[in-house]
Amino acid sequence: MKAHLIPAMRAVHIRVDHAAVTDNLCRYIKEGLAPLGITHLVIEFNPGYVFKCFPELSFGDFGREHAQKVAAAAKEAGIEIIPLFMCLGHQGWRLDTSMLLKVYPEFIERPHLPTEAEHLPHDLFFYCHSWCASNDKVYDYVLPMIDEIMEDFGADMIHVGMDEVFDLAESTCPCCSGKTRPFLFARTVNILHDHIVREKGWQMLMWADRLNNAKEFGYHAWEGDIWDTWKAIDLIPKDIIMADWHYDMNEQGFRGIERFIEKGFTVLPAAWRKLDQTQYLLDEALKWRDSAKEKGYSGAMAGMMVTSWNNCTNEFLDAMLPMLKDRIQEEPEIDPDTPREKRPPAGIAASIVHMAEKLKDYQP
Repeated sequence: MKAHLIPAMRAVHIRVDHAAVTDNLCRYIKEGLAPLGITHLVIEFNPGYVFKCFPELSFGDFGREHAQKVAAAAKEAGIEIIPLFMCLGHQGWRLDTSMLLKVYPEFIERPHLPTEAEHLPHDLFFYCHSWCASNDKVYDYVLPMIDEIMEDFGADMIHVGMDEVFDLAESTCPCCSGKTRPFLFARTVNILHDHIVREKGWQMLMWADRLNNAKEFGYHAWEGDIWDTWKAIDLIPKDIIMADWHYDMNEQGFRGIERFIEKGFTVLPAAWRKLDQTQYLLDEALKWRDSAKEKGYSGAMAGMMVTSWNNCTNEFLDAMLPMLKDRIQEEPEIDPDTPREKRPPAGIAASIVHMAEKLKDYQP
């Protein structure tokens, strides 16, 4: 199956849940991103959004009127908005749950886990809650929420998350016991795809980490999968754009990029806050893209995305905008013990500038 054909993507990702950033975000789009030639802005609503379809599942105060204002600014700037709605995994942070699971705890994959922080299990035993991949009643809520966000933004592309899904096919779950990880992961992807692509005609993106064979590619357990979930790669449609994030250096490179292209997917490598790593990942991605082309593989590389896991506050946007305007080329030394929320976002800004300039004339 031929990969879905799309224009070149020079994408940036942020996380939003507070309406107070709306005006600054519009300015950031028009004065910071647009002059660099950014084509897409992925806006993640994790932990939440103000929903009219299910008010009880709302979180924060960013809703329809703010979405429409941001969408208008993006349209004027020639940038396409891609809402990101977290599906399956990352239903909350660590032992805390998302609004969906707070209101409807019957959807929790492992409800027996303790709720107190002092009982927090090891990351690879438990990271974040997932919804039960066998309980289809969850889609009575998930799909209308996706539809509402898409309609509020007037968007044509949706990112469904699905990264770092560790809670899956648990033997303690009466609905999932006996089912395999690749089956349940693919089943979730296919249910979402049927609605998003087949019914609505939208383009679907997702994080790619669970489809990377960590052992084969020398990846760690976060950017790749160590529990056979990766076998789902052959069970899902090829017109999904795979956002393949890598945030650390890897002396073995990132050969998984070529694997996605080989399988017929469009891949979108994603970097974060380290300029040297962003440069390395993009060089690797272009190398494997060229290798795949020489081999006649049917997929493509869309471009690149630079992510930001800082909360999108006015302070963050105020710090980012002048650095993007100045086209910052390097990042200052930062004490590795400095908490993430206190680190200046120079590495993110420099990564965006590097990506935008290197892919200025890129075509998939």
